[in-house]
Amino acid sequence: MVSQRSPLFPSGYIAQQFCNALVVGCFYSLLAVSYALVHGLTNRIVLSFGDMAMFGAFVAVYAMIILLTMGSGTEAALAGAGVAVVACAAALGIASLRCLFAPLIGGRSQTLLIVSLSLGLVLQEAMRLQSGGREQWLEPMLGDAILENEAGGFMVRVSLMQGVIMAGTAVILAATFALMRWTALGRFWRACSEDAGLAALLGVDVRRITALTFTGAAIFAGAAGLTVGVYYGGVSFYMGLVLGLKALFASIIGGFGTIAGAVAGAFVLALLETLWAAFFPLGYRDVAVFAMVLSLLIIRPQGILGVTLRKDYQL
Repeated sequence: MVSQRSPLFPSGYIAQQFCNALVVGCFYSLLAVSYALVHGLTNRIVLSFGDMAMFGAFVAVYAMIILLTMGSGTEAALAGAGVAVVACAAALGIASLRCLFAPLIGGRSQTLLIVSLSLGLVLQEAMRLQSGGREQWLEPMLGDAILENEAGGFMVRVSLMQGVIMAGTAVILAATFALMRWTALGRFWRACSEDAGLAALLGVDVRRITALTFTGAAIFAGAAGLTVGVYYGGVSFYMGLVLGLKALFASIIGGFGTIAGAVAGAFVLALLETLWAAFFPLGYRDVAVFAMVLSLLIIRPQGILGVTLRKDYQL
């Protein structure tokens, strides 16, 4: 009689890791789109989007706590938190553009880079002071399973929160692609991205497109913070740095300045991270993932869906 040995990694375990990678990819993709929107338009790197996501996560957690304390249901509180995050992130994006970035967009790229890094540090310190340096936590929510299936002796489980995040991110990204492809705003953004000076000569309001781009990028960053906050249930003032750097790497992997590339790079990075954590020592995850990212960029420096970068931009 021949004995049958169970596989070391059941098919269900592998399927669960792919599901987990999809959720992580949702976080990275929303934030990576922020970088792609601004860099695709201005050919400048803004490093404060990770901390804008952290700011959005704090807004989401505080709004959830207030609404739940007032007796709102979980679904209503989540919707209210989403509205609060969009409003606060849009205000932050408009204020940062008018007060900091607008005078610098046509200048040296290093200046804008340093100013955006300084804005991120200001946001970090502001959140540290108001929270007393403590992490803020929510009670677990929407943990009911919407899918449970055994495969290879391992139970694959998808929670309601995971389903909401994946469905919500899919709707947001699909709407963004449709907006950029089939609307006047998308055509104007592409025109300014290719040649802002020529677009202005043809009647495009470059200042308005820039303001809408920065506002939209800030909202995407806030949405990323919202998903991270409600999924993990906790936020901290220092979470924005690592989250922002990983989303920036995701955007570079896909092809800097392209929205489709940012989304593709985000899910590639999430898959690499999740699979390494599932099959190899967790302590070496970031080192190994960044090594694989560097190897990919050596092979294809322009990224998966890279485009030729412009040299100038005038607001």
